[in-house]
Amino acid sequence: MIKSGVLKRVLKNGMTILIEESRAIPKVSIQLWYNVGSRDEKSGEKGIAHFIEHMIFKGTTNLSESDINTLTHKLSGYCNAFTSYDYTGYLFDMPSQNWTKILPVMADCMTNCTFKQDLLNSELKAVIQELKMYNDDYSSTLIERMLGSIFFDHPYHHPIIGYKQDLWSLKRDALVAFYKKHYVPNNATLVIVGDVDPEQAFQAAVENFEHIAPNYMYKKEAFSHLDDLEERSITLYRDIQQPPCMLAWLVPGINRKQDYLLDLLSWIIGAGKSSRLYKKIVDELGLALDLESFTYDLFDHSLFMINFQPKNISDKEKIIDLINAEIKNLASYDISDAELLRARKKTEMDFISLQENNQKKAYLLGKFFLATGDEHYLARYCNYPLEKIKNDMRKLVQENFKMMHSGVVMPLPEEHKEYWTQLQQASDKIDEQVLSGITRETEVEESVFAHTITREISSRFNFPQAKTATLSNGLKIFYHHDPHLPKVELILDLQAKYYYDPVGEQGLSMFVADMLEEGTKHYSAQDLAQELESRGMDLNVIPGQVTLNMLRSDVFSGLTLLNEVLTQAVFSSDSIEKVRHQMIGDIKNFWDTPTQFIGQLLRQELYKHHPYAQNMLGSLESINKITRDDLVRAYKQYYTPCGSRLSIVGSFDENNIIKLLEDTLGAWSGERLPDFAFPSLLPVTAETINYPINRDQIVLAFGGLSVDRKDPRFDALLLFDQVFTGGILGSMSSRLFELRERSGLFYTIGGSLIAGVGKQPGMTLVKTIVSQDRLKDAEAQIEQVIRHAAHGLTQEELEEAQHAVANSLVDHFGTYRSIAATFLHVDEYALPANYFNNRAQQLAQLTISDVQKAVDTVLKPELMVKIRVGRI
Repeated sequence: MIKSGVLKRVLKNGMTILIEESRAIPKVSIQLWYNVGSRDEKSGEKGIAHFIEHMIFKGTTNLSESDINTLTHKLSGYCNAFTSYDYTGYLFDMPSQNWTKILPVMADCMTNCTFKQDLLNSELKAVIQELKMYNDDYSSTLIERMLGSIFFDHPYHHPIIGYKQDLWSLKRDALVAFYKKHYVPNNATLVIVGDVDPEQAFQAAVENFEHIAPNYMYKKEAFSHLDDLEERSITLYRDIQQPPCMLAWLVPGINRKQDYLLDLLSWIIGAGKSSRLYKKIVDELGLALDLESFTYDLFDHSLFMINFQPKNISDKEKIIDLINAEIKNLASYDISDAELLRARKKTEMDFISLQENNQKKAYLLGKFFLATGDEHYLARYCNYPLEKIKNDMRKLVQENFKMMHSGVVMPLPEEHKEYWTQLQQASDKIDEQVLSGITRETEVEESVFAHTITREISSRFNFPQAKTATLSNGLKIFYHHDPHLPKVELILDLQAKYYYDPVGEQGLSMFVADMLEEGTKHYSAQDLAQELESRGMDLNVIPGQVTLNMLRSDVFSGLTLLNEVLTQAVFSSDSIEKVRHQMIGDIKNFWDTPTQFIGQLLRQELYKHHPYAQNMLGSLESINKITRDDLVRAYKQYYTPCGSRLSIVGSFDENNIIKLLEDTLGAWSGERLPDFAFPSLLPVTAETINYPINRDQIVLAFGGLSVDRKDPRFDALLLFDQVFTGGILGSMSSRLFELRERSGLFYTIGGSLIAGVGKQPGMTLVKTIVSQDRLKDAEAQIEQVIRHAAHGLTQEELEEAQHAVANSLVDHFGTYRSIAATFLHVDEYALPANYFNNRAQQLAQLTISDVQKAVDTVLKPELMVKIRVGRI
């Protein structure tokens, strides 16, 4: 197991510093954690912890409200923040040559935030929009309502984002008081993970934070929850087609250090296709379309949850009875060695993969440390004494799985739809009345401090290059040996993508992809899942692509199983009908989620009769028409080595990998498909389309046609995408985010100038979520920003975009999976082998004129379709 490399130091003022070196790529994740969350709020101030998280970025005595976003963008970084019931955190992911420049900013925000009332007014409107956005996420809303019911006597009872009536009345003095009380160094932990020297990183922390005065009188309030022999149930009614159901049991919180056992328990009960409940309820009895288990982890008390989608809602209670019976079995009988091995292997693989992501690792390191006080808890996570696991798991179930709480989101009855609309309209009216009196009078403050910081030039990175070979069956291979982690990632790219589906058979390729995990000549669906999961493997098939990850010791087994799936699928009638019902459920879920399906509506309007207009999932009509003969025919045609490419990266025997691939996949055969003949695209003209659905907010999107990947304008659009939408870094220093800051019209707004760009043109896209009462204003302001997008582009903005994209190139090589995908991308577009070595210089040659000319050809309101989804 990977050893802990965490350096822990405590500054003289009580602030804890955790540092872990990770040098795979020259990036660093810096996260400042405060041991305060929504649980620490008093009556009348619910939502204040989350609101302060927003306001921390809005200026200090030394920083303007724009400085953090501008500086982060200038340094080619990414910033964000998060608030939980138990903690608040601020994160910056930076190139390693610039990471120390963000420390003075984080230290300044610990003591000098100004909380100007004018900025509070603007941000309050965005937070109200955020609250409404979460109200439209029905699964999250259901969990929140279940928490509120279960924790009737604990602060977990209240939603993190708070209540509108509290948010409306929050004043600057209340925020300052909460901030001064909790944002002290002896209640803070700085986590640094990435390309750093630990001792030098610690000295940088000392220089920036040790001068801040502590509050040694600070004391956290403890809370108790008195459980009872009581089961609580929540039923919500919403305008949906596919009802989600959830069950929850109260289990020990993170501070009890039972998380590893709960992870194992989840894999045994309901996580993965070879778990007990998935096998029984989904596969054997066919009562549910899907089922999964997970732990909703909190510091004091966590919830073990099972989420399922009944095929028929009338079977809900039958499914719950089966789940309860399995829980009783776990409490009474032993867990098999095979089950335990599978659970341990899957957890081990998750832990190994975590090492590839500095941000996720820093997040877990911070969360676990705040909850347990043990900086080595994450590193030792999988080191639970083997001889104790079964007994301790059984004891955990016996002691905690007594009372089951439940929740369900039911379709809104027809007779209640008018009343539901009245409730939403009444809420909108109150919001409008209150928020109209809360205004911002000042303009957005210009950056000041950011312009005093000098950006360092990145050191040269040794971009990996693939070795290549071709198997005897024509399969082209790209491979790269990296011994850093004991795992291997594989991507098989097929020539046949979803647009090869015949007219009237949309969803056929997805149907086939789903069927490949439903049994082969030598394995039933359950046997195949058991064989994969017992080795910690993850096989995923989508139209045009198969991915597989495996431990270093299991490469031969993984390739053998892959060959079985590619050549020996059986398509049994029972499995076909099971998958058909699951796909119908997926389609209903898709069309229940406006933030997802608005993209499909855009594609249909922009691409018309072009194959890109197709929905990869298909439609209810097309899925119901597909026969076994259709599936077998597509399997034989689509899954062929001719025209396919395989990219494999990780820790393997480089000298023997081609022979191993030949021995396992060399016999796979098939005919080459003809190249797909795409029709010409028709010009797009401005049009407004309304899609009525009952939701709290309107999802609004503007979309037009962009360019293809080989178009000479691509690089110019890539650079301006960084300026206009935040681009590849997700920067908050962008034209669209500036509109959000200035207007407070929406919580989130984003998009792309190159969405879905490939061998055919992609899309230009702007998408947001807005209240119905602010829709007209939002549309007008977005159209204005689009119309004048590239006007006023400065040389400084262009250079920052060039640096941002250049510094992001290493992200293509941050994980084994991303490296494998990058090799395929380079080959697909016939890019030179040294493409990444020369990429920065290539981008640096573009001028303001180049960018403006490219943008003017694709980004205009008269070339874009506008779509509104909601109560139109």
